[in-house]
Amino acid sequence: MTRTSRYAFLLAKIYGILAKSFVGANYRDIVRLRTVTELYDRLYPGERREAPEYQLTADLERRAAEEAVRTMRYVLELLGNPPPVLVHLLRRYEYLTVKSVLRTVAFGLSSEPVDWDLGPWDRLNRAEGQSWREAVAASPYAWALTMLEKESLLAADNALDKEFYGVLARLVQELPPRDRAGVRKLVTLETDVTNALWALRLRFLFGMDAEHAAGFLIPVRGRDGNRALMQAFEIPADSLEGWRTWRYGWLIEDQLSESFHAPDPVRAERQAARRMYLRSHQLFHQDPFTLTPLVAFFRLKEYEASMLATAAEALRLGVPGEEVLMLAGLA
Repeated sequence: MTRTSRYAFLLAKIYGILAKSFVGANYRDIVRLRTVTELYDRLYPGERREAPEYQLTADLERRAAEEAVRTMRYVLELLGNPPPVLVHLLRRYEYLTVKSVLRTVAFGLSSEPVDWDLGPWDRLNRAEGQSWREAVAASPYAWALTMLEKESLLAADNALDKEFYGVLARLVQELPPRDRAGVRKLVTLETDVTNALWALRLRFLFGMDAEHAAGFLIPVRGRDGNRALMQAFEIPADSLEGWRTWRYGWLIEDQLSESFHAPDPVRAERQAARRMYLRSHQLFHQDPFTLTPLVAFFRLKEYEASMLATAAEALRLGVPGEEVLMLAGLA
């Protein structure tokens, strides 16, 4: 089968999957539901166990993410010998597991991280009876555990992000020119936004100044990008005009009202997710027979899992559907 034929076959498959996904119009339907049990029955008919809503909510969040992982694995398996960049995107979930293990170790938590089934692309390879700490210590992520013990959870968590995006940038650069152009657009946006979010977190959640925060940011090319990130530490916290004109001001645009005192990084993350969804949806429909639609599809599945988790939590807390749609940027 030629590359064009193989990609045509794959696109037909994932178009069908995406049509059934709970994004866009389908998402509007589920936020009209009234309870978590109704949502569970809609997503998984006949599979709901009797349990408190908080447990059903956690179960829904886990199953939504598991479905995203299964779908990504399905695409990789269809490809047979998948491009390393797609494998790395699947491993984002492995990075999340490592972060969960680090938090468990740091705070002495009893909760168990989710054991995502990445199939042949699993690098944790946790053996039966092996603790999560032991699994990480025996994996390529052992350095993060050492950094946690010698430095801090913040340093280890940040270093995992920097490694993930550093490897991602290298893999994109190694792509053939016809695949690289579209994929780079999406990866560059995600890396820039991740950096901007880190800048906001470091200043407003950890109280860092530009000098101390610089080492936590993902290296970027070009003076303009670095300058924009440093401005996040220079703009007066309550300056409406300053944040409006900031390169990444769209992240906090919905916060800039008369009662504004300082950016909220958590709310900014929701805006970032929405922008990534819009860009991924746009690129999914461009450059067929290249890797661009496949990379965009992986991002869309991650977004779907995130939004299903948001819907479940909103229903549990009694948040009106209109507010959920506003959070999702669909109102």
